[in-house]
Amino acid sequence: MTILSKDAPAEISHPAHPEHKLKLTAAGAAEFQCDVCKELGAGDRYMCRPCDFDLHSDCALAEATLAHPLLKGRELQLRYGDDGGRTCGACGGKVLGLHYHCAAKKGMDLHPCCAALPLAIPQEELTLELRKEASHRCSSCRERGRGRTWFYRSTCKTVYLHVACVREIARRSRAAGDGSSTDPFASVKDAALQIYRAKRDESELERVILELVLGG
Repeated sequence: MTILSKDAPAEISHPAHPEHKLKLTAAGAAEFQCDVCKELGAGDRYMCRPCDFDLHSDCALAEATLAHPLLKGRELQLRYGDDGGRTCGACGGKVLGLHYHCAAKKGMDLHPCCAALPLAIPQEELTLELRKEASHRCSSCRERGRGRTWFYRSTCKTVYLHVACVREIARRSRAAGDGSSTDPFASVKDAALQIYRAKRDESELERVILELVLGG
């Protein structure tokens, strides 16, 4: 779910695969599993075709340290391996490989792809802003904080989406073969807009939510 910079190098060397250089490859909407963080991904990636090695661009280009705007005063270190039983503070998913870790008192772990999520997803009628927590139910799954994982909240405070639900909406869109847009958040924007407009009609809102939950 990353929009690569035009300055992204066409070829890199990476310590996770020192045998060969990795080439930036346009792969459409086909899903793959990153061989370093073990998370699913889609779209452009760094690859070694002879070795069938795939790497998220976010993992390939991850800096050794991270200062995230939502984690002021904390510095996260890039680590390899799962360290056992850790979860991502943004999406709540298990940490299975490469991740950012903060050893501060409360601790924090982030998948590189979650660490790279945009702080805002703008569109014409409403903008979604990334927040560490929200008191409302998620507009998609209808659950509350999920262990205080991160949310996207619309600036008008009518749409709330877990980061995990944002990722799932995008994944379902890819699985359905909706690759018409180059914007990885197009399906998320569409879902948020449907929820926003349906807020005026409870029966319509329930229909939209049911479609999001069931992937219909």
